[in-house]
Amino acid sequence: MKKTLRGKNICYGVLDRIDFSLQQGEVVALMGPNGSGKTTLARILAGFIEPKEGELRLLQDGVIKPWTEVKRWQEIGIIGQHPRRQIIGATVAEELGFGLLNLGYEVKRVQKMVKEIAREMGLGAQLNQSPSTLSGGERQRLVLASILAIKPSFLILDEALSMLDERAQEACLAQLKEKGEGMAQLWITHDPELAAKADRLWVMREGKLLDVGLPQAALQDRDFCQSLSLRSLHRPILLENRNLGSSNSESSNSGEGLGDKYFRIQSLRHSGETDSKPPLSQGNPLEWQEANYPSRLFLTETIKDKSFLAILGPSGSGKSTLLESAIALIKPTEGKFCAFGQDVTFENRELRRRARLILQEPGEYFLGSTVEDEVFYLQSKKERKSKADLNLAYLEVFGVPRKLATAYPERLSGGERQRVALAAALESLPEVLLLDEPLLGLDAEGWSMFRGLLRELKGKLTIVYVTHDLSEVRDLADKVWLIEEGKVSFNCPAKDIDGQVGRLKEAGVRC
Repeated sequence: MKKTLRGKNICYGVLDRIDFSLQQGEVVALMGPNGSGKTTLARILAGFIEPKEGELRLLQDGVIKPWTEVKRWQEIGIIGQHPRRQIIGATVAEELGFGLLNLGYEVKRVQKMVKEIAREMGLGAQLNQSPSTLSGGERQRLVLASILAIKPSFLILDEALSMLDERAQEACLAQLKEKGEGMAQLWITHDPELAAKADRLWVMREGKLLDVGLPQAALQDRDFCQSLSLRSLHRPILLENRNLGSSNSESSNSGEGLGDKYFRIQSLRHSGETDSKPPLSQGNPLEWQEANYPSRLFLTETIKDKSFLAILGPSGSGKSTLLESAIALIKPTEGKFCAFGQDVTFENRELRRRARLILQEPGEYFLGSTVEDEVFYLQSKKERKSKADLNLAYLEVFGVPRKLATAYPERLSGGERQRVALAAALESLPEVLLLDEPLLGLDAEGWSMFRGLLRELKGKLTIVYVTHDLSEVRDLADKVWLIEEGKVSFNCPAKDIDGQVGRLKEAGVRC
C-alpha cells in the first residue's frame, strides 16, 4: 500500500495552520512568493525543525504513525537550495557512494552502482574530482543522484534544478521519472514551465497553503498568477517603473523608475564623500589576452565600457569561472588579464572596489550578521546611524522591507537573499556588475523588479550577465557570447541573436 504523509494545523513562523496530504506516486509542485514559507515547510517535512503546533503523520497499510516516530532519514530525501552544503564526500565518487554504504551495501556493489549512477547523470568524467571543482549545475546533479540512489519514499526538491541548462534539466527529469517512480515528489520552484509538468499544484500565500489542482490550466491564467505573485507560462510583463518603496517622502516620487530612484538615493547617501583611492588607468573595463585558467577556461576577449554582455552556455562550460576571473578571484597560468587598461594582479583591491560579483548562491558568502551589516559593511557605526533612514530607503529599492534590515541573512528565503545580494553589490556604486544567474529564487515581483532595474542601469555601468535562459537577456543585452568547453564559441550582437537560436538550443540554452 502507498505511504501517505499528512499534515494537520501545521504552524511555524509564517505557516498558519496548514493542512496537506502527500502520497507516494504523485508529483506536487509548490509555488509562492519569496518569504511565504515554502522552504520552512520543506524543513519541517525533512525533520530539520519541528512545528510549533499541529502534527505530521505517516499512513501505511492502515497504520498511522506520528512522523516523529518514523526513521525520517530513511523515508525522506531533500535537495536544498544550496547543494554545496549537502556535499560531504572528498570526491564525486565518495559523495555518490556515501548513502549506499550507510544502507549496508557491499563495497564492490557500491563501486559498480556509483559508476552507473555517474554515467546516467553525466558525471562519469568527474568521478575522481573534488565536488568543489564542479559548476553549480553539476553540483545539483550530484546531490540529486546521491538522493535518488537511496530511494526514499518522499523526495523534496527545493529549487533543485534551477542551475541546470535545458538539456541537463530534461535529463534530470527523465531520471526523476525513472528512478523516482513510486516516490512522492514535492518540487518547490518559481519556474512555471517546471511546475506545469507536475500532477498537482500547491501555492503558498501569506502562511496559507492552497491546493490548486492541475497546474497547466492555473499557470496559463495570467490574472490568477498575478494575484498570487506567481510567474505564469506567459512571460511576466516588465514592471519598469514600479515603485517598491514605502510612503517615506524620500522614496515616493510618482512615476520614478527604479534606476532613477537608485541613483537619487545613492547621491544622497554618498553626498560629501571624497574618493581618496587613485583610480585605475582608463581603458576597456575587462580584457583577456590569451588568458589560460586551470579551471577549463581560455579567453582572448574584450568587454567594452558601459556595455551589456550576456553569456550563455551549458552547465560546466566555464561561465562562472569567467566571472571569477573578471574580478581576479583566480589568475591565469598563461597570458594576461587587464582591467581598465591595467594588468591586474591577484591581490588588486581597486578592481574589487570598481567591479562587484553576485554568485549563483549568494547566501553562501554573506559575512554580515544582519542584512544591514551585509549591505552597509563599509559604513562606520556613526555613519550608519546618521544615514539610517536613507539606508532603509535604499534597501526598499530592491524590495527588501525595512523589517528585514536587522534580520539574520541565514533566515531569509532564497529570493530575499538574492535581493540583499544585489543591494550589497550596488551599494558601493560599482562600474562593473557581474551577475551569475541573478534571477534564481525570485518570485514574479522580484523577477520584474530585477529586470526593470537592469534595464535602467543599462548604459550607466558595464553589466555581464550569465544565464541559461535567452529570454532573460534578449531585450537587454548589446552582445551575446556562447561559452562551450571553456571557450567563446560565438560572439555576436544581440540584434542578430535570432539567427543563432538553433545553435543555442543545441548547446542546451533555453530559448
